[in-house]
Amino acid sequence: MRKIYLLSELFYPNKTSTAYIMTEIAKSLAIKNDVTVICSDIVYDSNYDVGDEAIDLKNVKLLRTKSSNVNKNKPSSRLKGSLVTALAFGNNVVKNVKSNDIVFAVTNPFLLVLTLAIIRVFKKFEYILLVHDVFPENAVSAGMANQHGLLYKISKTIYDWSYAKADRLVVLGRDMKEVVEQKISNKKPVIVVENWFDEDLIYIPELDKNNYLKKNIDNKIIIGFAGNIGRVQNLHRFIEIFAKCKNNNLELVIVGGGALLNEVNGIVQQNSLENVLLLGPKPRSEQSEFLNCFDIGLITLSPGMFGLGVPSKTYNLISLGKPILFIGDKNSEVDQMISGNELGSSFDWTEEDKILEYLNNLKKPSIELVRHVQDFAKMNYSNARILSKMEKVIVNEN
Repeated sequence: MRKIYLLSELFYPNKTSTAYIMTEIAKSLAIKNDVTVICSDIVYDSNYDVGDEAIDLKNVKLLRTKSSNVNKNKPSSRLKGSLVTALAFGNNVVKNVKSNDIVFAVTNPFLLVLTLAIIRVFKKFEYILLVHDVFPENAVSAGMANQHGLLYKISKTIYDWSYAKADRLVVLGRDMKEVVEQKISNKKPVIVVENWFDEDLIYIPELDKNNYLKKNIDNKIIIGFAGNIGRVQNLHRFIEIFAKCKNNNLELVIVGGGALLNEVNGIVQQNSLENVLLLGPKPRSEQSEFLNCFDIGLITLSPGMFGLGVPSKTYNLISLGKPILFIGDKNSEVDQMISGNELGSSFDWTEEDKILEYLNNLKKPSIELVRHVQDFAKMNYSNARILSKMEKVIVNEN
């Protein structure tokens, strides 16, 4: 039996999206394979479980490395944390991984991609890279880099080389496949394996929304956003559009935190938007409650994010029968998913008039639409289906 080393900065008992995904992959692989996880001891945010790891991680060996304290909203702190973690992970790979072993790594921290590429120059092992982030292209969309600048061009050359050092690359969507194939000049296989919805989510049509939200929202149509409020979400721009809406039946509920939370709150206060409710971050254990409060799930991505990310919350929302309102680049994965399968409505940021027309005429989804969305999710994005697909890619089964 070949050994599989799974590398992820974030892992159980963290409960963020990446930690959850990598933990589930490790558990699935360990059923039939010898799995060791190299991860950090970082506590990323409030989504942290202090329960007994042995219960959830049967047959998974852990190599935890020491990490530095990181403020995820400060670039300098993230750079330091990425460097410390990448070097520690690289040291473990050099010491432990043999030529017949498999290394399966995710693109966080961002310096890990470069570290593994350098190690591959002088050390043999089979290497699969799970692309959650495309560096440095995502820095342009976040407004943190100039694509015409010398530093960007140098870093792109280095990272294009680094991504191409993997034997296989796993991406989250069709748009990301297109971007990564161009990035590595089609040198290696790029396989689409989507994320899945959380199996522990419960559909609660009778949920007392007033009680959970601590606000009377009877007869309101709730558009809900849940997740990171960062630079690439462009949520502040949606709220500026939402402020112009004339539909008094709408309520926008926002769950989450992030670098632009204060800016979002400022726009809400400046426009005296009484129909916008900011709940702040909520633990993963409350997902069923806050997602069931939504009638429509809101997904936003900044212009230029084509191929650079697929929000995993999309799958959780549709699993609960929530039609999606997506605003982002045309032909991105979420746009294709919605448009091709009648899962909601999709716009790009240049279509403000159309977005307002949609909002002004919005009605609650019919029970037929809710069931259609749920059925589509269960048929295509179940935990068992996607993890089986992922395992075949990792162990190279045809």
